[in-house]
Amino acid sequence: MGFAAHLLIAGAGQTERIAASLAAAGCRCDEAGGASLAAEAASRRPNVVLLGDSMKDAVGLLRGLKAGADTRHIPVAMICAGGAPDRLRAYYEAGADEVFEQETDDREIRARLRALLRLSAMEAELDRRAATAAEFGVAVDTEVSGDLSRTDFRLLVVGLDAAQLAAVCPRLSETGLTFVAEPDPYRARSRVEDDGDAGFDGALVYIQEGADRDKALYFCHSVRNDRRLFDLPIFVAAEEGTFADAAEAYSLGASVFAATPLDCDFVDIHLRLLLRGRELKRALGRRIASALAAGTADPLGSVYSSRFVESHLARLAADGEVRGMRSSAILLYIPTITEILAVYGEEAATLLRQQLADWLSGLVRVEDTIGHTGTDEFLVLLPETPGDDAETVRGRITGVLHQSEFRLTDNVPVGVNVYLQSALATIAADETLESLVGRASEALE
Repeated sequence: MGFAAHLLIAGAGQTERIAASLAAAGCRCDEAGGASLAAEAASRRPNVVLLGDSMKDAVGLLRGLKAGADTRHIPVAMICAGGAPDRLRAYYEAGADEVFEQETDDREIRARLRALLRLSAMEAELDRRAATAAEFGVAVDTEVSGDLSRTDFRLLVVGLDAAQLAAVCPRLSETGLTFVAEPDPYRARSRVEDDGDAGFDGALVYIQEGADRDKALYFCHSVRNDRRLFDLPIFVAAEEGTFADAAEAYSLGASVFAATPLDCDFVDIHLRLLLRGRELKRALGRRIASALAAGTADPLGSVYSSRFVESHLARLAADGEVRGMRSSAILLYIPTITEILAVYGEEAATLLRQQLADWLSGLVRVEDTIGHTGTDEFLVLLPETPGDDAETVRGRITGVLHQSEFRLTDNVPVGVNVYLQSALATIAADETLESLVGRASEALE
């Protein structure tokens, strides 16, 4: 049976409470000492390493993990870190993927771990996707370190004008980051949409005392539910009393939350951690996407062939046993395709399949594998994704497609609205394409 996450914790007596809380949330928590940390990480293949600030030479241990050939792709979070600016910066420069300060409570750690777990899943999926693609004669480069040298980040500031931002956190102007202020959250949302995800690399949302909290949260919520912008980093800062606790802020869309008065060093380092993390995910995404090529793609072009999906499913199921992580799958059955074929012919049906493939490939994450597995059937493999998260993806797909209209050939005089049935299934050990599709077909709704 799978678990929520596999964590390797080295804490020197500092992390028992956190480990107990994470174990209660369904995580597997293994312990390691400083001397054995690198070897344990290489052999156990955890999703995330949690490294306690009190460990002797914690910065050296972090550098060692990030330099090791077998460990450098494992996300590392420093926990129970002191707030000294030099120490935070040392962890950032040594390659930490996240830093949890001493006062970070258990619920906040669990909320922020989600981003690290996705990063871990993307790293693992890149290796799997490259291995499967190699079977079909397609080479995928798995090295991304050369893609992470960018420093010209641009952030949208929501809820403050430029003068207010300078007053709230005067040292941000010294960070080298570019801040574009838009006080109104509604206009800010439009600016993000107009610029696209290539225009802004993140957002700093500030909720002032007496301001309309719901307007600011509209920005966060709408970005999180946008299929192009859902992974945009959002740093939320709010004045005292805005949220019941930090966990509420994370549930409403924050990537990192801070209450006023703001510590400029905290804001600076955590913005940089968020931005570097996004760049890493985008680099991983580009490598994963390169596996879709002439040898692996279905004739529709934008999705994988049934043969590729079958081979990749076997690798995903086997790797899930090793890593102890369960993955999910979504079966999409679209009888409208057969109806179009019967009434308007093969050209119109093929065009509908093509448009559906293009739409579907834009509705899932890059680490998800979507394949054309039948005449009127698509299958989505979601690596290391529990049922609740997979259900969110299924809801996004069905919601968008049910509201979409497709234009076909001149022989089809009106736009076509598709009828879609879908089912969610957990990928079992030794799963085959036939067994997975058969089991999911019985649950179509």
